Amino acid sequence: MIMRHASFSQRDDPGEGITLEQLLAAPALRLRLVCPGAPGALKRHISWVHPAEISDIAMWSEPGEVLLTTGTNFPTESMDADDDHALLVKARKAVGLPGRFSSASAAYREWCDAYVTQLGQAGVLAIGFGVAVKHPATPMALIDAANRAGLPLFEVPLEIPFSSVSKTVSRALNDRHDDALRQSSLLQRQVLKAAVGEDSVHGTISGAARLVSGWAAYVAADGTVLDISNRTFSKQAQDWAMKLAARVAEARSNPAMTTVFGSEAGRDYCAGVVHDAETGHDRLVGIVVTSCVKDDRSDVLLRSVTMVAADVLSLIVPKLTANDRRLRRLRDACVGAFAQGHGDAMLSMADELWHAVPRPPFRLICVEGESQTLERLYGELSSDGIVGTGAVMFGAYDHRLWIIVAENASETVEGELLTRDGIDFGSCSCSSWQAMGDRFPEAVQDLHLRRLNEDGRSFSDMSVHELIRPDLAVVYSRELLKPLRRLPRQESDALLATMRELLATSFNVGATAKRLGVHRHTVENRLNKIERLLGIDLSQEASRVRLWIACSFIRSE
Repeated sequence: MIMRHASFSQRDDPGEGITLEQLLAAPALRLRLVCPGAPGALKRHISWVHPAEISDIAMWSEPGEVLLTTGTNFPTESMDADDDHALLVKARKAVGLPGRFSSASAAYREWCDAYVTQLGQAGVLAIGFGVAVKHPATPMALIDAANRAGLPLFEVPLEIPFSSVSKTVSRALNDRHDDALRQSSLLQRQVLKAAVGEDSVHGTISGAARLVSGWAAYVAADGTVLDISNRTFSKQAQDWAMKLAARVAEARSNPAMTTVFGSEAGRDYCAGVVHDAETGHDRLVGIVVTSCVKDDRSDVLLRSVTMVAADVLSLIVPKLTANDRRLRRLRDACVGAFAQGHGDAMLSMADELWHAVPRPPFRLICVEGESQTLERLYGELSSDGIVGTGAVMFGAYDHRLWIIVAENASETVEGELLTRDGIDFGSCSCSSWQAMGDRFPEAVQDLHLRRLNEDGRSFSDMSVHELIRPDLAVVYSRELLKPLRRLPRQESDALLATMRELLATSFNVGATAKRLGVHRHTVENRLNKIERLLGIDLSQEASRVRLWIACSFIRSE
């Protein structure tokens, strides 16, 4: 892997490329600085020069670049040209601003602010504006925006082609090419060495944090911080990861969109994409975020370390994910075996599925909640985030998450669950592995009792609908009423309406006929047809209950 910069030295070594200050001092280029940027900005080393005229160039820019533009697609600041209004609308939309505006001058300034800010967030080091091509001078609104953003801005005279600027930087980059290769190889070896161990993800993140003298984190694609060297910065890690994820989503046609760089509150941040190296680079599986105290050299170091760490994890994480899926299926099967009374057969492999197996007596805990909430809880259990290094078994069964923990550790687990929003849980004691199968219904019963107690109710206050599992009831109703659904729509609707009225009137044919506005013989004929099609005898109470359940839950389809 070739890094644009991978040196660990903090001194200004001219053998490592060219700084903005050195580029501006080149006498043959006659560049004129109009905005010096933030303190130290001119000392930063240039990774590349990027000539471009498109309005949303920030999306295609990378940290360390100098952007060169003549503003061909910019409206003139005076807004005198015929196409200036259309160009301003287009330019504003390109940076995410509304196309409609009341004041052209205010809209122009707002667009310049957004344009420059986004370039700074992308890690662009400076803007070089080619004057006298379309614009006689650099627009003052652009200069003001650069001053506010702390981004250097310089003018390139008409007689100096952009290629001359690019060649000056390119020659300096070639001078340090061999050194960059050596430093990149050293950096790779250090990160790979850190990744070798039982927990390769944590090793990679810890190694990256040491190399940048700051902190590093690995964040899942949904924003969950999975590993971080310093928990204090979890929120920042999540924020920068989501910034990169949003840019990747916007730039699907640009496979080179792999990093985002920026500064905030005296710190530099860099986020790099972790891909699935086995299936291709089109699937984002996570994001590496690194940060250190802001320095005139920290941006290139952060980018180098971040890219190496992201590449290492691109190889490691997909394999770990596949292993995790297999491990999870085995854990779920083991918990299911315990629930069905066959747990003894699974005990021999339990030591291989969990870090440690608790000894009886146990506490069996049943957890219900939204799938995403249960996923996060499962992840924390997998990473020892709830019980530390204590013995615990867990897995999914019957749409619930089950936790088996020793009685002396159960208070810690239940206390943690009580602090979580969006979940309900119940628990019961269990004296042995052999008795585990009989305890699963008790834990479910305790879950429902706790839920009722929160509402000030008891089991006797439960409605019949609460006693029936809706997912099973819907499937049951579809199966029972399938013969009716096969009839023509008008006939099917008439029979279903008749069934509901019969149930509502306790199968009083006369009252049903009156409510439907038909003759009682019509109701009797429909009743006979329903019995014949469904194969049930509605003179029996059990058949009426079956029909009531089916009609109650068919409405929720």
